[in-house]
Amino acid sequence: MVQVDLGAIEHNCMRIMENIGEDCQLCAVVKADGYGLGATKIAHTLEQFAGLLAVYSPDEAGELLVTGVSTPVLILSPVYGMDRYHPVYAGLATKKVQLVVHGVEHLESIISLAKRIRTPIQVQVKIDTGLHRGGCSIAECTPLVHTIVDHPLLELTGIMTHFISAVHDEALTREQHNRFANALHSLKKPLPANCLVHEANTAAMVQWNWTHLNMVRVGLAWTGVVPNGIAPLANMRPVVTWRTRVAHVKQVKSGEHVGYSGKWTAKRPSRIGIVPVGYSSGYPMGVGAEGDTTGAYVRVYDESFTTALGDAPVLGSVCMDQIAIDITDIASNQVTYGIELLTAEPSSNATLQRVAEVAGVVPHAIISRISSKVHRTYVEGPCEVVTPLHGQSVHII
Repeated sequence: MVQVDLGAIEHNCMRIMENIGEDCQLCAVVKADGYGLGATKIAHTLEQFAGLLAVYSPDEAGELLVTGVSTPVLILSPVYGMDRYHPVYAGLATKKVQLVVHGVEHLESIISLAKRIRTPIQVQVKIDTGLHRGGCSIAECTPLVHTIVDHPLLELTGIMTHFISAVHDEALTREQHNRFANALHSLKKPLPANCLVHEANTAAMVQWNWTHLNMVRVGLAWTGVVPNGIAPLANMRPVVTWRTRVAHVKQVKSGEHVGYSGKWTAKRPSRIGIVPVGYSSGYPMGVGAEGDTTGAYVRVYDESFTTALGDAPVLGSVCMDQIAIDITDIASNQVTYGIELLTAEPSSNATLQRVAEVAGVVPHAIISRISSKVHRTYVEGPCEVVTPLHGQSVHII
């Protein structure tokens, strides 16, 4: 079971708002189904703070629209057309959806779409300042923006760019920032009063206030973590807990192997817990201890998850449906241990941040890969909202 703490999301958003200041707005990124946490469930919490919700595709936007979100949704990918029965079609007409313009040829398709809808479409222009992953060139920025400002079926609501390496490279980030500023200064027409200008992602938002402009575009930070290698905002709270239980316990003699390919060998008589979660559930591969190399850890609890008994290392190969953990040093001798694969306890080695570091990926790569078959639960104080599973209705405890 994955537990998502909506109260922690609220807390983290308040910390983000404090950091960016009252003159800067928040665009909350919820692509990839809210990084695997359920975009339709968390969007109503995020929109208390966000001026925009950003997704990658029209289908992701449609899922939000049908849940009744009131905050405008920004589609980051290039959209060339839209079926009139898709929720985004009506969303464009009612200004609940904004599109990103990636170039002059792309703009022609958006104008054709606006003529079909017979109402002005709100758009934002993306300028490619070096990432080369979408967006117009700096050279075509000025005529593109001028065309949008003058067109009766278009409304310019934003101009944006995206950093290459805001985690590690301040010099390159400053260079992109300056390219973006120069492109804006080259415009001969004034921007609309409500036009948002944004470049900062989570890493830039946390580290450099000169990137904040009048909006930041943040995804990972609202989950309570930041990319590996930078310091988070103070007092952020983890949002995700992933729980399961030990399926059974094995006694292993010194010198015996554990798991496929015998990647871990016991150096003492050991108790091995078998946890019924593997890579088919989205647990990362390659994080088990091998030889003298340590790997990831899980947090071990008593049966009721009330008392933490310590951390246990993951051993050897991560299998399709299970992992092995070393519980030799766990004082209690229960078979029904509670296990947190991802824990909200900051002192543990099983936090999302630490597991991501061992896996060698960004933290949102961990949570976005958790299988949709893993049950999600949403909590806020005493309230628990359980998602439907196999036709069961939602209920509140």
